[in-house]
Amino acid sequence: MKELAEYIYERDRHEFSLGDTLDIKTGLILASLTFLAIQSGDLIKSGLTHLPIEQRIMQIVALLAMAIGGVFCALELWPRDYDREAMPEGYERWITETEEYRKAYPENDSGPVTEDMIRSARLISAKKRLAKNGTTNLNKSRYMFVAFYGAIVAFSANMVTLAMRLF
Repeated sequence: MKELAEYIYERDRHEFSLGDTLDIKTGLILASLTFLAIQSGDLIKSGLTHLPIEQRIMQIVALLAMAIGGVFCALELWPRDYDREAMPEGYERWITETEEYRKAYPENDSGPVTEDMIRSARLISAKKRLAKNGTTNLNKSRYMFVAFYGAIVAFSANMVTLAMRLF
């Protein structure tokens, strides 16, 4: 049981830090989308009156992909509240409240708070945090992948447009 508890605490910490990792990666995708938007703007501006239909279509594809990528970057980067382990004061307050309850209702004979009770409560809380934070990160990861695919499509469309202009 001790090894399982250690694993749960480790996964809890991992899920909490994973949110920051996803945000950093999405920030890089957003920077790439910004660069691609500047590139598309220059391509469109430079050939505004003489841009062949094929290149216009490629730029429409690029602009749509960038818009979708940008929206999904915003969804991924939208601030969220992650559950975290309680501060020591939270556990102290819980112990005090439990002891007060025990004194107020001695007929329940719940017994004093033990280390096992605290360990069990921490483990239950860690499992709940793990489930909630894991779901949050799964959604953030999905948003990041859609944004990434948008950047890849926009990059490809810009590269095709550049190739058409050169050849």
